[in-house]
Amino acid sequence: MGGAEGSSAREMDEVNEAFIGCVQASTAIVRYPLPGTRWRRGVQGRARLEEFFRRYLPARRAHEGDDLFSVLCHVESEDGERFSDDDVVNHMIFLMMAAHDTSTITLSTAMQYLGQHPEWQQACRDESEALGTNTPTFAQLDQLTTLDLVIKECQRLVTPVPGIVRRAVADTEILGHFIPKGTLINVGLHYTHHMPDLWPDPEHFDPGRFSPERREDRVHKYAWSPFGGGAHRCLGMYFSGAEIKTVLHHLLLRYRWHVPADYVAPMNFTSLPFPNDGQPIDLRVR
Repeated sequence: MGGAEGSSAREMDEVNEAFIGCVQASTAIVRYPLPGTRWRRGVQGRARLEEFFRRYLPARRAHEGDDLFSVLCHVESEDGERFSDDDVVNHMIFLMMAAHDTSTITLSTAMQYLGQHPEWQQACRDESEALGTNTPTFAQLDQLTTLDLVIKECQRLVTPVPGIVRRAVADTEILGHFIPKGTLINVGLHYTHHMPDLWPDPEHFDPGRFSPERREDRVHKYAWSPFGGGAHRCLGMYFSGAEIKTVLHHLLLRYRWHVPADYVAPMNFTSLPFPNDGQPIDLRVR
């Protein structure tokens, strides 16, 4: 990130705690900073993160570097416009989640299911070995078609962002319930991904459901939507795909791993999903 030089371990713990507070506040029902509430911790966490990044802004403005923080401080449009200090801070805080947590969730889910399904793990490994390189290009990553099926199924089973908030732009009705214009609505992406009406045997790990022959995700426009949809579909969708594929490519080439078939991750859905037990995996160098 380029903004933590000279920071103590204690401060990094504080920043991490502040960030967690911000993320968990996104699912708060009471959205007023009452003492002891999730929203209050989010507001306080946001203030702590802003203070942290603003402290490093002058140095980043003064010296160009190749880290993202510095780039955001110096990038210019064709008209010579630059990001304001507020813009830079907002981008840095957002990127803490957008470029890290969601990809981590998909990676950990893939590690679990590939560990429980060695046939899929080996099929993915065969494709990675066929590339013959540790540094695949974007075009070569596209050749990892089996891994692509696995990633999509993992994002269905454990949706990295389980729900997104949208505002009704007009009066409407959903399943007989009147929704006035302006109402905030939580769209349950994780729920949609587990609906038996849309997905045969929805709790079963079956990457083949995304294969060209089946394409079960096409039963409805939004049946599979881990990145949202429409005009606000996540801008990082393709970047995250390349990021996740690259990491799994290296893991497949270097390791084999195993997870007991009866293991069920005790997922915590307070905000973004994560396994409370740390998700143990038997990882061994090949």
